[in-house]
Amino acid sequence: MNTRTVRLAGDDTAVVAVARAARDAIAVDRDLSNRLVPAVMRLARDRQAFIAVPPGAEESRPVPKATGSVSGDSSREVWPWVLGVGLLAVSTSASMFLPPVRGVVVEVELALPIVVIATALAVVLLPAAALLARSSRTYPAYVGMVMSAIVATVLAAMAVYRMIVGTASRGVPFAEEQLRLWFIAAGIMLIELVVLIVVLRRRHAAGAVPARPRAIAAGRRRTHIELRREAVRLASMTPRTAADAAALERRWLDGIAVIAPPPETGAQTRRLGPVAWFVWTHFDGDIDVTALRDGG
Repeated sequence: MNTRTVRLAGDDTAVVAVARAARDAIAVDRDLSNRLVPAVMRLARDRQAFIAVPPGAEESRPVPKATGSVSGDSSREVWPWVLGVGLLAVSTSASMFLPPVRGVVVEVELALPIVVIATALAVVLLPAAALLARSSRTYPAYVGMVMSAIVATVLAAMAVYRMIVGTASRGVPFAEEQLRLWFIAAGIMLIELVVLIVVLRRRHAAGAVPARPRAIAAGRRRTHIELRREAVRLASMTPRTAADAAALERRWLDGIAVIAPPPETGAQTRRLGPVAWFVWTHFDGDIDVTALRDGG
């Protein structure tokens, strides 16, 4: 498809006058008008939005930093699961040191294996989550940071509580040696959580970097090509039947005869036809088409 932009001949007054005749000729064919006019209005808005941002003005706009590798993409998918399981393990370990809930006390023979397994998982998974989170996206990093801070607060609270009550707690009757070992493990988990929070905070802060000028220019070129393709597609739109096409041509020629545009404009109107003229007038971007939209 040739997506070369068509420049209309004549000054703005002549171009708009011919476009008004095209609009009136098209409006009689309700089917063509319903298919064409709303699409042209959308195209005109998109074109105006594109022109409103001059080249180079977007260079300071932050965009998500791309990893550029399959391994980076996969780590971004995996790390939330690693973090979630690690935080769940910390919470499970800490929950065994709570005071009794509704009078229910877990037997130490059941609680001890849970604490050992959950603590071991947390100690392993939290550093892994910190390593994988270096390629995380901005918002997930923020969510992970908040969740990690909440879990770290709960863990610290449980450790302080057990330090105060010791083996006198009415919760799980851990022995003094068991409590001492868990305090060491809780300290390790707290350090890992703090490191994780710092990593996620930095990742959240550095989640946006200035877009590279070359990438911005390529994006603008793609947008411009897409807009031109849409204009070409709309400009080639025709009535449903040959009779409708012939009637449109007669109305168009009658309207042009009334306007009597300058010779160069009149020659181009015969080559393009009403649909293409109407489309390219709106695509131009520099021509004021407000009167056409308001029915003037």
